[in-house]
Amino acid sequence: MQNYILIISALLIGAITSLYMPMISSSSKILGSHLAGNIPFFAIALITSLVLLAFFGEFKSLSSANNIPLHYYSAGILSALMILSMSLLLPALGLRKFIILVVAGQLIMSLVAGHYAIFGLTQDTITFKKIVGAIFLILGVIFTVNE
Repeated sequence: MQNYILIISALLIGAITSLYMPMISSSSKILGSHLAGNIPFFAIALITSLVLLAFFGEFKSLSSANNIPLHYYSAGILSALMILSMSLLLPALGLRKFIILVVAGQLIMSLVAGHYAIFGLTQDTITFKKIVGAIFLILGVIFTVNE
């Protein structure tokens, strides 16, 4: 049962992603700047994170932030670049094509990241079946994006 809850939660996160991407892109358009479109998003994300930390009483866990390897902080840079790319690419490609390409990129990178267990991931060795699945994924992307 718990596995089904996790699966449904992951699907909901995917659905939410499909909603917030156009919201960020539209915000950038309203502001007249793709770079400025990042600022409200990250400000609200920071406030939401602080409220959740306060609500669940986990502020003390921030005292261990100095134990995080320095290169992990580049996730903030990557996040900002992702949001910026959303506001630039989404209007040009459309939501459907953009989501297909983003998910394909995520799946392909997850094969590599899992295989090499980067950033402390559980190792998930690349197998023949996974390679065949990736080939079908790439073929599906080619067919659906080039219509």
